[in-house]
Order: sequence, then C-alpha cells, then structure tokens
Amino acid sequence: MNSYMNYIFCLLTAFILYPEILLFAQGGEQKRQWVIKGVLDGKETPTGEFIDISAIDLDSEGNLFILDNGRNRLLKYSVNGRLITEIGGFGSTQDRFNEPRDLDAHLTLNIYVTDYNNDRIVLFDNHLNYLNEFKSSSDDLFYFEMPLSVAVNNQYDLFILEDLNKRIVKYDRFNQPKAQFGKASDNLGQLLGPQQVAMGSKNEIFISDPLSKTIQVFDFLGNFLKEITHPDFIEPAGIDVSPKDYLIVSDQKGQKIFFFTTRGKLQEQLDLKPFNISPTDVALWHPSGTERSHLYVSSVNKCYLFVQQ
Repeated sequence: MNSYMNYIFCLLTAFILYPEILLFAQGGEQKRQWVIKGVLDGKETPTGEFIDISAIDLDSEGNLFILDNGRNRLLKYSVNGRLITEIGGFGSTQDRFNEPRDLDAHLTLNIYVTDYNNDRIVLFDNHLNYLNEFKSSSDDLFYFEMPLSVAVNNQYDLFILEDLNKRIVKYDRFNQPKAQFGKASDNLGQLLGPQQVAMGSKNEIFISDPLSKTIQVFDFLGNFLKEITHPDFIEPAGIDVSPKDYLIVSDQKGQKIFFFTTRGKLQEQLDLKPFNISPTDVALWHPSGTERSHLYVSSVNKCYLFVQQ
C-alpha cells in the first residue's frame, strides 16, 4: 500500500464515513469530480458536538483547525482526522474566548485567533499552547475593536479585519501600526459588511464582503487592486487561498463553493443544495504524492471532507 492510500485508509477510520456521493463541478474552465468521503461532527470531543463553526483552517502539514464559536473553543485534528487537542471555553483568560470568529494557521508555527468580544488577537503555538495576545488601546494610531478575521504574511505582518470601523488595520511583526484600508471614506475597495480576510502567495489581501456580494483585493501596502464577483454570489463569506493559488469562496446562503484563480477567473463551482450543505468556511489542501486535492467544508455543526477524483 503506497503512502497516499495508507493515508486515505487511516483518514477514513477517523472520519465518520459518509455515503459516497459524486459531485460534478459546474461552470468555469474545469469540470472536476469530487466525492464526499467523510464528516466530523464533534461528538468524539470532550465537550461534545459542534454548535456553531465559525472558521476552519489548515497548516502546511495538513492538520485541520476548527473554531467552534458556539462553544468558544478551538480544536486541532491530525491529517487523518483524529482529534489531537481542544482548548477554550467562555472567558477572557489566556486559553478562553468570547465569540471567536476566525483563525490563521497556514504558517504552521503559530496559530492566530480573533477573539471578537475580548477585542484581541490570541497567539498559540502549533500545539495550542498560549503564547501571547495582542490588543490595541484607544490612543493607538489605528485603534481596533471587535476583530472579525486575521491574516499573517511570511514577514509576520498582521492584517486585522475589524468590525467597528469596517476596515483592515496592518501591523508589522513588532506590533507597530503601519496602514489602514477598506474604509468607507476610501474611493475604491470600500468594505460594507466584511467577514473574512485571506493572504495570497504574492501578499495580496483578499477580503470577503457578503453585503456587497464581492471579494475585495488589495496589495500588502493597502492599495486597491480589483474586485471579484459572480452573478451567482448571494453572500460570499468564507474564503481560502490555497498554496496553488486557488481562491475558494463559500456562499452559505447560496449553498455553493466557487473556485477562482487569484486573478479572479472562475474555474469551477460546486452546488451543495442537493445535499443540504450550507457552507460557512472552506480550506483546500494538496497532499504530497498525489494530484487529488482535499477540500474541507464546514457547515454550522459539521465539517465535510471532499476528495477530488
């Protein structure tokens, strides 16, 4: 048994097996086929089943992180779908949250979590041990409250999407404020009701805005680059940029997943309405040794694994 098949075998013994359903991608240039291989529901965890999954993310090794806003907790799963650890609970101390909204795990070494009602970004190591937290004060140059989402580039610049002023605030690796953009007063790239931010391989900043039915794109200095939209967008919210430069967009109300190039060209879309899956977030992984991509899709209380055929 080769390493990839062994991985699949181990994976399917950890995920709850799902009736194997073949999905055909529609629209765009690609017509890939996907199979739903399994689902996580949280019942195996110490705290119990998922209540309200607000975000998911993958590190570079394929470990899956699930943020359950309903239970104020963060969970880490192995590449085979086995629970490694769980932290959280309601509160404002080091390992507790008050409505966590999003996380960034792609740099592998550290995990960044937006703790919305505690007005902070909480930093953990890859084993989910608390490291530090970052808050701003009212006299800071770019004060932020109610962080919705966070993205970190390879230089460890921090891009915080905040709900108070509907803008991105950029801090450098020394936590010094450097820029703000997406404000209502800006001529281009105004954010009306933003939800998530994601980082591209060329340091582009992608921001989902369900209210305007768009994905707004900026460079790392905060200059507006372009707007990505589609006639089928209803409320595009969860986004991910894969290492192969796919922009994946989940539309919970439209019950669809869209695959774009980072330049904004539609490649394919998955219609999840026949399976009654309303996607809240997405994460795409390309395992080594195979061309079969793995797509993780969260709904409110489940996380599904799709495997490309």
